[in-house]
Amino acid sequence: MIALFLSPIWRVFAIFFLTFIVYFLTMMPDLGFTDSGELAAAAHVLGIAHPTGYPLYTIIAHVWSLISPFSTVYDLNLLAGIFTAMSVGVFSLILNEILEMFEGDSTHKAIISTSIALMFGFGSTVWSQGTALEVYSLQLFLMMLIILYFLKAMKHGGMSKYLLVWSFLIGLSFTNHGTTILLAPAMILGYFVNWKRKTFTYSTGALRGLLPLIPWFVLGLLVWIYLPLRSAQYPIVNWGEVHRNWDAFAYHAFGKQYQVWMFNEGTTKENFPKYWNALTEMTSWIVLIPMIYGIYISFKKSKILSLFLIALIIGNLVYALNYGIHDIETYFLSGFIPVFIFAALGLLALMKHTPLLYVLPFLPLLNLTLNYAENNKHEDYAVPSYISLVIDPLPKNSVIISSQWDYLCSGFMYKQIVENYRPDIIMIEKELLRRTWYPSQLKRQYPFLAKVDSQMNEFLTELQVFEQGGQYSAEILQKRYVNVINAMIDTSLAYRRPVFITSEVLQSEVSIAQSYAKIPQGLSFRIMNSPPSGLPELPLPLLKTSFDPLINSIRGKSGHLYEGLSTTTANELLNLAQYAWMTGRSAEANAYLNIAERVQSDNPTLRELRQAIISSPNGPQR
Repeated sequence: MIALFLSPIWRVFAIFFLTFIVYFLTMMPDLGFTDSGELAAAAHVLGIAHPTGYPLYTIIAHVWSLISPFSTVYDLNLLAGIFTAMSVGVFSLILNEILEMFEGDSTHKAIISTSIALMFGFGSTVWSQGTALEVYSLQLFLMMLIILYFLKAMKHGGMSKYLLVWSFLIGLSFTNHGTTILLAPAMILGYFVNWKRKTFTYSTGALRGLLPLIPWFVLGLLVWIYLPLRSAQYPIVNWGEVHRNWDAFAYHAFGKQYQVWMFNEGTTKENFPKYWNALTEMTSWIVLIPMIYGIYISFKKSKILSLFLIALIIGNLVYALNYGIHDIETYFLSGFIPVFIFAALGLLALMKHTPLLYVLPFLPLLNLTLNYAENNKHEDYAVPSYISLVIDPLPKNSVIISSQWDYLCSGFMYKQIVENYRPDIIMIEKELLRRTWYPSQLKRQYPFLAKVDSQMNEFLTELQVFEQGGQYSAEILQKRYVNVINAMIDTSLAYRRPVFITSEVLQSEVSIAQSYAKIPQGLSFRIMNSPPSGLPELPLPLLKTSFDPLINSIRGKSGHLYEGLSTTTANELLNLAQYAWMTGRSAEANAYLNIAERVQSDNPTLRELRQAIISSPNGPQR
């Protein structure tokens, strides 16, 4: 038994099994927020996902969904758990490689590498990747392999199979996610170092040594060919239509639309608290002390290793701290790896002086306990229940215009394409209309929208200039954008299709549907011809619908997505309550207020509206 424990490979299997069981038991049963639905739909139909396309993930996920017996989204949530657990297992091998560079008892090293790897796996940011589908689980696995093979190559010295595999993995990793570039500073530094002699070896010979690696790197990159080849076949999920030309491919594959969020003033100040919170949740504070000691020991024993690990942290933070997106925590993952390595080195040194042997196995249990509530998603139906609340009340053949990508649009894409849910509904994603490929895709799917060709062509002419970085007029572009949406509304109504708009669209684009009445119907507004006087007394949906799955899913959860969904739903219910009150239906108005209070009890508008209804129960018009 002891011999099995001392074997790094057997420890990898044990670590994989333990972490996967935890991920499986806390796994999300259905769709998650943001890109979950769209990625699952793209994988199901072998399509093109949002920038940067993620061809490697799409291909793997598609094959997995074919051989796994469950629903596509459940399959892919399961795959995320497998990749994340595999990442933790590989991390134990990285720890083993590094601890072997230092003196110490082999049993101690085995216990440390196992405990630290499991603690890493039960850290909040890593754990969250194992419970719901996303591309980051695969990316973490690839990054771990890249670091492992790089360390093996540097310890071996010279040209080796490890170096060839390393170069191939880098190319392959780029076809999954661009964060592979965060490893570059450490890899460049580490390559020009003689790890055996512990000296820097920058030379033309070292540069020439890169030449045999180029074919392997390019071989990994060849997965990018999937994007234009598959795009040209017009799958139903065909983001960017990248086969059109090189500019369309480059704009998509290189994520050019994200550049506006990079290196802006104030981003570092905003992101650093997120980094610190994520770091403390990953480490539970307790390993920060051995981490500091590990940095000291590492510099003392191997400056080259120290500089390599610090370069991993710096390469991560320079990019991630300056990237202004909400869900930035996953971008810190590669920077957390060296933190735990330093902690392992510190613990190895401390074990010579303090009796830590029996304490170490409790470190993973500490993270498991502290992070369980936040990462337990096995009863989280927030997104699918919200989609049902919005879509179910819509009449047959409705058109709905929305920009709620995180809660509605992405998830509905999956539900409609994969599960054939409400195939009669046309969903128009307002923000995607700002991309040249999306309007033409809408026309192919819904031929009646060809009636808006004149407005569409004017808009696309100016939009093309914008995408190519030319001189465009923001005022003209916005005006033509609004004209296209209004023309779509007019055309849909002319074809007797009911039209609905979610509230954030009306708030952000006040020029949309100005000539129409906007009546709350369900969790969106129905666009109708303005009545001669007063408000039409339309039916009030959702009063007999259970909000329990949504409320139970968001209760006690933190983070901007859960909080945003809570606020959005509560405000939409308050719109219904106000409409019911204004049409003299105070009992129904109070019923909506009661539901809104359950969704978000501290909503500031709720108390004001309740007081108004009490003061004037028959409504302001009666």
